[in-house]
Amino acid sequence: HESELTNDVVNHILKRLDEVFQPRDNKNQLVGVESTVDEIESLLGVESKGVYALGIWGISGIGKTAIARAIFHKISGDFECSCFLENVREESQRPGGLACLRQKLLSNLLKDKNVIPYIDLNFRRLSRMKVLIVFDDVTCFNQLESLIGSLDRLTPVSRIIITTRNKQVLRNWGVSKIYEMQALEYHHALELFCRHAFKQNHPDVGYEELSSKAMNYAQGVPLALNVLGCFLYEREKEVWESAINKLQRILHPSILEVLKISYDGLDNKEKNIFLDVACFFRGEHVNLVMKFLNASGFYPEIGIRVLVDKSLIAIDSHKKITMLDLLQELGREIVRQESINPKNRSRLWHHEDIYEVLTYNT
Repeated sequence: HESELTNDVVNHILKRLDEVFQPRDNKNQLVGVESTVDEIESLLGVESKGVYALGIWGISGIGKTAIARAIFHKISGDFECSCFLENVREESQRPGGLACLRQKLLSNLLKDKNVIPYIDLNFRRLSRMKVLIVFDDVTCFNQLESLIGSLDRLTPVSRIIITTRNKQVLRNWGVSKIYEMQALEYHHALELFCRHAFKQNHPDVGYEELSSKAMNYAQGVPLALNVLGCFLYEREKEVWESAINKLQRILHPSILEVLKISYDGLDNKEKNIFLDVACFFRGEHVNLVMKFLNASGFYPEIGIRVLVDKSLIAIDSHKKITMLDLLQELGREIVRQESINPKNRSRLWHHEDIYEVLTYNT
């Protein structure tokens, strides 16, 4: 009993130290997420038995990784061994990437740098331990299969968290508990933006209205709040006004680059459906959109489901297609980049471009 009490005390102290010494930059990313962390922790049921795999799902830049890291820091002290395996998508694309990731996973869990991957003995050792694993930015089922195989390799008190932009990945691996990330509420979004733009939790005097316009642009997406806040830090009002006006028409390159990852993972028909929705069909009834897309031979039933699963569109309670402003602007910017001359683009939606093409290019 004495040794058990000692272990409990040591684990409690280690957990508190881990909370105190979290990386500062991680803390800066986390605003108003306490309730989200608590909700996901409750879904994990750390004290219950049964290997629980939980998915954190949402668009790029919505804060999946930051939330997963916060949960990892909070509960990892309750497990015998743990590993946060980040950038699975990016690392797996490199030659031998999945093998390197599996080596890292086993080395961290077993605290053995010389561990040999692909040996079942390693998983027999892990099957006797209480394990916490976070797989960050998973894009396909094969990544999970290659890294760990099936859930029954682990003890019933182990937990796995998967962050992904693709809901279908979670379904394929049998993950029944899925948490959909939401944009930040306005006051939390404003606080996060101000931390970057003013290095404080509120706007400077005279910048309230401009900050409100920035909020309308970012729509509570942490990536956009971070990028825009850093860009506007210590800039004059004139620069703020010019930048915000410009961003109504053109996405900031850093935001475009991250959001485009989801678009690049689509096949050609899915890309066309996404661009059509962004240019023409946002806010329209899904049945009407299906009719138009069917006429174009795009098999919209499958394509629209893929776009929903990848958080690129949503369908509201009235069966209308919804889309974040940032994602609509992503689609339109992709079309703009097809050509400087509007007449050479695949789609026209702005009345001035349509007038110009019909008037001068017929």
